[in-house]
Amino acid sequence: MKDKILKPLVLHLISSSGFLGAENVVLELSKETAKQGVWVTIGILENRNNLHMELVDGARDEELKVQIFPCKGRFDSKTIANMRDFIDKEQPNILHSHGYKSNFYAWRALSGRKIPWIITNHGKRVGMKLSLYNRLNFFFMKKADKIVAVSKEIANEMTKKGIPALKIVVIANGIDLQRFTDHRGNNDLRKSFGLNGSNNIIGTIGSLTEEKGHIYLIEAARQVIDKYPECRFLIVGDGGQRRLLEEKTSLLGLTDKVLFSGSRKDVPEILSMLDAFVLPSLKEGLPMALLEAMAARVPVIGTSVGAIPKVIEDGISGMLIPPENPDAIAEAISTILSDGNSAKEMARRGFEKVRDNFSSKTMFEKYLSVYKELLF
Repeated sequence: MKDKILKPLVLHLISSSGFLGAENVVLELSKETAKQGVWVTIGILENRNNLHMELVDGARDEELKVQIFPCKGRFDSKTIANMRDFIDKEQPNILHSHGYKSNFYAWRALSGRKIPWIITNHGKRVGMKLSLYNRLNFFFMKKADKIVAVSKEIANEMTKKGIPALKIVVIANGIDLQRFTDHRGNNDLRKSFGLNGSNNIIGTIGSLTEEKGHIYLIEAARQVIDKYPECRFLIVGDGGQRRLLEEKTSLLGLTDKVLFSGSRKDVPEILSMLDAFVLPSLKEGLPMALLEAMAARVPVIGTSVGAIPKVIEDGISGMLIPPENPDAIAEAISTILSDGNSAKEMARRGFEKVRDNFSSKTMFEKYLSVYKELLF
């Protein structure tokens, strides 16, 4: 039967809580898959209590097929039935899920169906409330035919949890470079944030969750602004820690100097405004936001966690700092602001690093090899 299959027919499945790293990977991978003339559909588990349709909008902008599966909770038997009906009708021969909730529904929907199942492990979230979900996710991953880890560190963690190494393959995230290479500073966009030409802008992009370490960036902002009064900080993204972070900003007297934009669709344009990009994460896989900033030729500062040291060569393609260290963040930002020529050289080399190693085309080719391995 397998020798009659000419090419993969891929159904992605994800429960989205905004346009974050995993959503970005799904979109970029689907775009490259479709370019090759391969049938691909992005399946979205619609959480009616926390509705996020950013991925749906992005996929439709790219003329990709989207299938929404309404979902009322952690276990919705009707959702499973709808997924089974869709699979039986469209007959994808690869189911590719992303995240513990989609992994659960993929596992149930595939019951009794001999369809290869791939999971991408984008990295686990931290926090007491998520510990149970992380444990369940390892159970689901053991049931899959193949698990893609976005970094070696994530792969090593899975093997320690008892997942066979033969099931695991490491594939780095990739981005569409063209989206980030044709933008220049936009004065109207600066003005929309209340910024002028004299402001240096330090930015970060990501979900406002504990593991992203925004609290340390805000603490560093106080030090930087004391030295560079015209400097402003732009925090792009949303999440459960937003109120806490805004309260911390107010407590430090930075309300008009640290700006919270919420989620944005114009990330390439925002990156074009930045003098430096900071990723203060406590835990990471391979962050798409970091790759995007480097593709946009922005000098980057990142913590030495996850796969970040594989992307940033300290002092060459960016600056590496220890996590949970506002002093180190402030010092790195000051270094970039004080030496524009060195910052430009780091930005140039950062772009070359991403161009040569982390394109969406390279990512797709590696995933395609995994798909074919399971089909032939």
